Amino acid sequence: MNRLAKFFFCIITIFSIALMSCGKSKQIKTIEIKDGSDDHAWYFFTPNGFEKTKLPQNALLAALKPWTESIRISDGNTGADGWGYFVVNHLGILVFDKHDIPTLIQDYHLFSSSTASNLVFEKGNAYFTLSRNSFFNKESAEESSADDLNRPYLVRISTENSMLYPTITYGDLQVSDGAEVSGTYFDGENWVSSIKKDEEDRTEFHYIQWNSLGNMASFPAQTKDGKISVEESSEDFYRSLNSPKSFADAPERLRSLLSSIPKNFDFTVSCKTAGEDSPRYFVNGSPSGTTNASAVISDRWITAVFADGTTYFAGALEGHPLMNGGKNVALRLPKLPANYMYNSFCISGDYFVVSWEESDFYKTGRSGFLVVDLGRLFYTDNASEEG
Repeated sequence: MNRLAKFFFCIITIFSIALMSCGKSKQIKTIEIKDGSDDHAWYFFTPNGFEKTKLPQNALLAALKPWTESIRISDGNTGADGWGYFVVNHLGILVFDKHDIPTLIQDYHLFSSSTASNLVFEKGNAYFTLSRNSFFNKESAEESSADDLNRPYLVRISTENSMLYPTITYGDLQVSDGAEVSGTYFDGENWVSSIKKDEEDRTEFHYIQWNSLGNMASFPAQTKDGKISVEESSEDFYRSLNSPKSFADAPERLRSLLSSIPKNFDFTVSCKTAGEDSPRYFVNGSPSGTTNASAVISDRWITAVFADGTTYFAGALEGHPLMNGGKNVALRLPKLPANYMYNSFCISGDYFVVSWEESDFYKTGRSGFLVVDLGRLFYTDNASEEG
């Protein structure tokens, strides 16, 4: 959603604007993460896992590839269990169990030739989707026709045994003959998917709504009647789910968190609820050329991260009292090099984990994640007051 707009975030930093605004109205506690300090650690992805690095620009070079084909964090969120989950395209699933070093769950068969994305939660279980892009990876897309019937689409993440279990197939969705699911939105009850099929001289789309007819976590990996119901939907309905609404209609907690940003500053925010369904999108000002942000709302806290690293937090970490008396806190993440950006994030226990990546238009190079010890930053005397 609005991926290309992320490349315009360097026009101006949100943080300086927010501080000018709050300087005129109210103070906001500001915490800066300084380069070289031991309250954070950088990691980058390798073809087989991840390694520590001093700075993102010191990571091993990675060839720029289309984002659908590169190793990068494509989605992330905090689960209802308080654990952090990241979908790492063409690599695996990262799970943070309230510690600073994650578990990497891998399955070469699932990740080698498919694009992994769309992290959602249903009845406490975490799921993600698999697709193949016929434009960027024609070879993989052509291979799909032979195994479409049982090719996995929706996959469950099992933290109990660090395994991945396909639950819904392309055959279950009645998608075959070289067609591809180009996107899915889950509202907590209904699943709505866009189906794309490339013909010689045109690309056709149609839309379906599908619903589980049982406990999806126990579904077999093979196509089978009686797993789901499928009916036709419409482009207008699918687009309405994925299109941004006015920021004035955003949840009150999110509007309060970002209240120090001037009304005339344009931004788009993807807002998730921890451990729940697909994100909602909200836009303040013009929807084109805006700065992008990701937000997560949980029972204990709410956090928003902008692409330049400007971060806002309100609430309390698990096992800790309210930070700053419940008032908003601004966090300065380390400044990234030019053409790098922050993206998805999670909070697990005391740890705040943010994805980063090197970008060039629609391509991604080096990528990884930053782990910040928020427990140490928030509940010691390191925090400073600014206004």
